Amino acid sequence: MKKREDSFLSLEFKYRIFVSLSIVAITCLISFGLFPESAPLYSQVLKETSTGNISADTAYITAAFIMVLVSLLRMWSGSILSSEIVMKFRVRTDKLSKDGPYQLVRNPIYLADWIAIFVFSLFLPPIGIIMPVLFYIHYVRLIAYEENSLLKEYKDDYIDYINNVPRLLPGIRSIYRFISELKNFNINYDGFRHNATYVLFIPGFIAAAYGNSFIYAIIIGLPGVIDWAVIHTEIGVEKERGKKKKVFEGILYAQCWEDPQIDRAAFNMNSKDIVFTITSGGCNALTFLLDNPSKIIALDMNPHQNYLLELKMAAMKRLSYDEMLQLLGIRDSSDRMKLYTDSRALLSNATQDFWDNHTKEIKKGLIHSGRYERYMGLLRGVLIVLIGRKTINKIFDAQSSEERKIIYNKKWDNLRWKLFTRVLLSRTIMSLLFTKEFFSYLNDKISFGDNFAQKVRKAVTELPVKENYFLTYILYGNYNQQHLPPYLQRDNYEKILSRLNRIKIVTGSCENYFKSLPDSAISRFNFTNIFEWVSTEEFENLLRDTIRVAKDKSVITYRNLLVRREHPYVLDKNIESGNELANRLHNIDMSFIYDRYVVEIIFKKETSCFTEPLKYQQKKTSESLSNCRSEYIPVTPTGYRR
Repeated sequence: MKKREDSFLSLEFKYRIFVSLSIVAITCLISFGLFPESAPLYSQVLKETSTGNISADTAYITAAFIMVLVSLLRMWSGSILSSEIVMKFRVRTDKLSKDGPYQLVRNPIYLADWIAIFVFSLFLPPIGIIMPVLFYIHYVRLIAYEENSLLKEYKDDYIDYINNVPRLLPGIRSIYRFISELKNFNINYDGFRHNATYVLFIPGFIAAAYGNSFIYAIIIGLPGVIDWAVIHTEIGVEKERGKKKKVFEGILYAQCWEDPQIDRAAFNMNSKDIVFTITSGGCNALTFLLDNPSKIIALDMNPHQNYLLELKMAAMKRLSYDEMLQLLGIRDSSDRMKLYTDSRALLSNATQDFWDNHTKEIKKGLIHSGRYERYMGLLRGVLIVLIGRKTINKIFDAQSSEERKIIYNKKWDNLRWKLFTRVLLSRTIMSLLFTKEFFSYLNDKISFGDNFAQKVRKAVTELPVKENYFLTYILYGNYNQQHLPPYLQRDNYEKILSRLNRIKIVTGSCENYFKSLPDSAISRFNFTNIFEWVSTEEFENLLRDTIRVAKDKSVITYRNLLVRREHPYVLDKNIESGNELANRLHNIDMSFIYDRYVVEIIFKKETSCFTEPLKYQQKKTSESLSNCRSEYIPVTPTGYRR
């Protein structure tokens, strides 16, 4: 029994960051979701104690002052114990610290966190008090687990320390000793950088006092917590485990976030075409079958993305249409594991092993199983707090673009939204969350917040809303069953099912796979946005490989999210840009997240730009627009038909 308890404590310690974040997230969701109109705990306490004359401004400023103190305590403590010891996902016994803040309590970092959490809970509805209670229980368990390791290492020395210094909550004697230690106060860079968790709550609470709303403290303070979580994970997990990049761990995308309809329009496929596409969630590869190509090659470096596509294909072969929607998580199901079991026999051994060990993802529904979809869930929660469910519903209920613009300007584009996009999504904050490689190829002038805000505005005011399954999933967490992705629409289902054997799944890099192909093997290439994550040299080399394996007059499509990519001028003799067509298609792109859509034509023989073959291809492709998007294709840049 004790061995099982120790094992559980070991897991709780290893994943303590996720436990902590879960406690905060669940408490906030309960507080704001079930008690949105309830007065904050501090005001009710003041009322009960007959001190209700203390203003909200005073409460916020007091909270800001406390955040100063806990930040200094945490940073001082972290300066004595390095981040390599504090943030590891296993107990480190390299050093027994007994000086400075470690004379106040044996665990001053936990104390700083607990005080900050307690202060935070005072500004939630009364139910929020469960947060510091749960944290106290969690911390006591972690401390007991750590103490067992320290006792084994330091024995009598640690027992003497236990007898003289309190565990978590300070006493009178320890406070006096701590005061005498203040003369040795010192914060080094490591202590500051890795323990500035609550620093941004200081201006956050000041802003809350000025704006008379706790939401300002959350918006401004949250980036510091996210930064701490990211750093904690990088130090605790990646260096500890030394495994392959996280992008290849599990499913990153459970669904494709590129609109396949604009690729279909650009490709104008026929029965002779061989199509190359990045697998991602598999949706686009399945959708391309509607245009009757002879073969589709779905490639991904992440094998788990291919396992997902393989399961979707197996499910289509074995399940009914309604059962397929249940397995994916679009419709409710009483037993998704049975639906998986019914499809399992058609899977490869590697795919079976993967899904057998990821039953939680199956039970929640396949389209909700990706890390990106979980991120969208967090974004959805933020949007509900910032914008409000009522405003989101009004956007979807609006009958015209003009009506949506009015709602957006009056209700959506509020001060909280502006703070979120300009502060939380600023380049400064984003630089704390992502590695330097993320910015390697970005223009220095790019504003993440403005970029994101402009895309959201376009999505909710200019593009169709109800028909946009990307937007519906982001804001509601699932699809509208009347407006599903093309491969899941009932009218398309049987056609796709009859052509599934044309899909070939490949795990590996584009470069290595192209080397295995003969010249002139592929006629259509969908590269999604993979080009912006490589250097210009790697980009050019991959395009050269593509020219070799491409048939004459092949079509290439790809997206630019933040990094601008288009073929270099040295390849002009073999590649021509279809900018006019690409721009027209980008204007109707339902996925709306990309800055730019690129369409290019490959000519095996050297040619000059804007030749007649390209003009003919663009004209022919333009004529195919209405054929491939029967659901909601615009007949003009601003007019839509159903």
